[in-house]
Amino acid sequence: MDKFKKGFKWFFTSFIWLGVILLILDLVTKLSVIANKDYIRSVGGIVLIPNFLRINYLINNNMVFGISLGSDLNNRIVFCIFALLIVIGLIIFTVIKWGKLNKFYRACIMMVVAGALGNIIDRIFYSPEFLGNSVNGVVDWIDFYGIWPFNFNIADSAVVVAAIMMIVYMIVQEIIDYRKKNKDKPKEDDNEKVVSKTEQEKNEYLENKDE
Repeated sequence: MDKFKKGFKWFFTSFIWLGVILLILDLVTKLSVIANKDYIRSVGGIVLIPNFLRINYLINNNMVFGISLGSDLNNRIVFCIFALLIVIGLIIFTVIKWGKLNKFYRACIMMVVAGALGNIIDRIFYSPEFLGNSVNGVVDWIDFYGIWPFNFNIADSAVVVAAIMMIVYMIVQEIIDYRKKNKDKPKEDDNEKVVSKTEQEKNEYLENKDE
């Protein structure tokens, strides 16, 4: 029973459960969109919020930020290698630094890992025929049309949100540490008081010695 409790506590504090939830959610939403791709294309996207949000269907064959390496095969191989290196690197980093990582960082790392794995699955397992497309690519379906020119998915969202969270957290921690250092730093008046007290004790000692 104790082993079960320890295992459950480790699983919870490692935030692996968060990564699993995000990965499953990404897979399910993508497969649902793929299954209904013909209808989505025929109506030009399913509007959820007029002039703001709709479900669209787009296959992104390029790399990050739309970078292309010239062919579908090159994009597919390089993307998978790059994403796998990120996942492996983060896992190794987490294992080595486990005791020094707080829960916030663990959650962010699991979000990035889940996002990378979600898009790797698209690249490795989804053929152009399955996607109803001329080439393989990542399924992007979230479309803030009229506001943001690029479609994205839950995997992308997990990576971006985790990155923003870590940046904001680091900035806040720097501010807290800076204020703490300034607070603990002795003021000039305090130094003067310490010196004065020391001098006073010295003078008293000399006076007692002379007597």
